[in-house]
Amino acid sequence: MGIFEIAKLLGEAIAKDSRYIEFEEAKVAYENDEALQNALKEYEVQQNALQSEMMKDEKDAYTIDAINERINQLYNEIVSNPAFIRLNQLQLEVNELMNEVNNTITCAITGEDPAATCTHNCATCRSHCH
Repeated sequence: MGIFEIAKLLGEAIAKDSRYIEFEEAKVAYENDEALQNALKEYEVQQNALQSEMMKDEKDAYTIDAINERINQLYNEIVSNPAFIRLNQLQLEVNELMNEVNNTITCAITGEDPAATCTHNCATCRSHCH
């Protein structure tokens, strides 16, 4: 079996991993959360409005303060949204999974675990990659 066939099998195995499946489900929930999506859109609009106001020669401090206040409200609303929180948590888990996979591949290629400090004494090593 060639490298790319093995890589395809690895990809298929990752796609079946519960962490990846939960992440994909969380992405759908995130995208379908209407309140969250509306807040994200308004946040972007407010950011653009702030940028436009800041570029003016004669800036209106009241307008800038009002936009900043709304941006802060939207930010708090977004980061406290359960769908947003869940997606971020699961993204971290998937990133950790991918790092572990990459470390395992690197260990198999080089004989050294990049996640561990190698003492070159296999008796002190937990990775068992030699």
